[in-house]
Amino acid sequence: MRFPSRLLAANMAFALLLWAALVVLVAVVGAVIAINGSLTESAWEKAAQVPRWYALFVGVALVREYLPMYIAHGQTRRQFGAQGAVTVALFAPFLALLLVLGYLLETGIYALAGLEQALGQVHLFTDPGQLPVVFTEYLVEFLAWIVAGAFMGAGFYRWREGGVFTIPVGVGLVLLAESTVGPGLRLPFLLGRLGRLGLDLPKSPAVALAIGLAVLLAGLALTWSIIRDVPLRNRWS
Repeated sequence: MRFPSRLLAANMAFALLLWAALVVLVAVVGAVIAINGSLTESAWEKAAQVPRWYALFVGVALVREYLPMYIAHGQTRRQFGAQGAVTVALFAPFLALLLVLGYLLETGIYALAGLEQALGQVHLFTDPGQLPVVFTEYLVEFLAWIVAGAFMGAGFYRWREGGVFTIPVGVGLVLLAESTVGPGLRLPFLLGRLGRLGLDLPKSPAVALAIGLAVLLAGLALTWSIIRDVPLRNRWS
């Protein structure tokens, strides 16, 4: 089985389909809101919060689903770890590029409709037209969310219920990255200030990239420490 090229291509193709569906959904919802005269901000900005959860579950599946499959087909754990890192490093910028394309499409549509593409949240960028900065922000986010998912997925695969103890570390990795590109991490199940975790970190593309790289390397190292000698399990046991 070719790895990581086949796995990477499959995930890219699926992500592209999900992106297209999200574009259509956002366009329909945005059109309905615009007809009612209440569309005053970027609709894509709101929708862009969803793909990070997809990135998280891609990271989880990378270990829980594909690790045993590829080892059973002749890969060593070391080979899987190295090539899995390549998959994460290439898939994150691909997702970030899709988010940039979403902003570009929205910019054109808003211009035709005479709408203002205002931002309602704190970002590294102050205008959706700052494409390199937009790409940087989402790249840092996706690197953190994917590697956090891989780390937590590895924990649950190895220790089953004991994997719950990896969640605070995974949240910490995401929180660190999110704090470099915005106000921090929003917890959807809590309201108000309790629903926002954040660190007071400098907001600049250079700082964000540096911390994003550090989070990636730390997450990969932590994941490798779990899977380097993990026994294969019967997925139904």
